[in-house]
Amino acid sequence: MDAERYNRSISLFCPTCGNDQFQYDDENELAPVTCQQCKTEVSREDLIEANAENIEINKDEIIGELQKDVQKQFKDMFKGSKWKVR
Repeated sequence: MDAERYNRSISLFCPTCGNDQFQYDDENELAPVTCQQCKTEVSREDLIEANAENIEINKDEIIGELQKDVQKQFKDMFKGSKWKVR
């Protein structure tokens, strides 16, 4: 199974204006991120919290794809055997 198939980038959106472009300091994870459109500053933790629903939806989609692929892989493994996989 190719794990890269389940690798995703999830866009985070500004809780004020909905923009997805931010300015941030890669070297200082404690520094706030700044929305490039409305200039709202927010901590990374608060940005993730504000996007929790979007993150959860994407996580559920990945889990669903993974479950389907695992079921298919098991069915393929047992094709032609006396064992039945539903």
